[in-house]
Amino acid sequence: MFGGKKRVALALGSGGAKGLAHVGALKALEEQGLSFAAVAGTSAGSIVGAMYAKGYSPTDIAELYKSFDLKTLAFSMLAAGSSAPVKRALDAVLDESDFSELKIPFAAVATDTESGEEVVLKSGNVAEAVLASSSMPPFFRSVPLGGKLLMDGAFANAVPGDVARGLGAEFVIGISLSPKERYLQGKAGAEPQRGIASCDILLEPDLEGYAPTDVAAAASIYGIGYECAMAKADEIAAALRAKRIRI
Repeated sequence: MFGGKKRVALALGSGGAKGLAHVGALKALEEQGLSFAAVAGTSAGSIVGAMYAKGYSPTDIAELYKSFDLKTLAFSMLAAGSSAPVKRALDAVLDESDFSELKIPFAAVATDTESGEEVVLKSGNVAEAVLASSSMPPFFRSVPLGGKLLMDGAFANAVPGDVARGLGAEFVIGISLSPKERYLQGKAGAEPQRGIASCDILLEPDLEGYAPTDVAAAASIYGIGYECAMAKADEIAAALRAKRIRI
């Protein structure tokens, strides 16, 4: 555990099935003796982050995450004409939890479809917030929540380091599933970079060649995330020491 009042948080970025790299990285960080006092996530990162905040271990999360067949869920939504099938799947994993019932503070980032502005979700039903954060049109419908129509948070804040810091963190480890330079060239311009700039350490697993729908590559993606975090272990330890944060 972290000593004193120092709080270390995770900021988990978007990426669909590439989110298993988050889980591999979490496993490696755990093996280095790290634990986290808060987590913020966007899209795929919100799914992993919610499960971690619920209390699942990285090993448990890997099995649960692989059970989410994104393509099948998308077709289920289209057939049902609503997001209900995905909401049920998420609620089953998260035990229909409210944010107040999570073991550590958690926030999910979504985008207001009308204004394009970031919406930070940290109250109410966790599954509903995760669904909103992960709803990438046209595969998943936008989600009505809090009087707004919400979609994937990647359009507003791809790796929400600033949101993680807003949960009370003094040190933030971010994980970006795409090279950070790519977000500068994205549809939302430099806006998604705001969160990246707030990370003390940014892990960038080399997932070139993998798509957000590559569910079949789960083992490889997990392994890349694990190796990336292990390769950064000394740098992370040095950065923590520089801020006098003990583990």
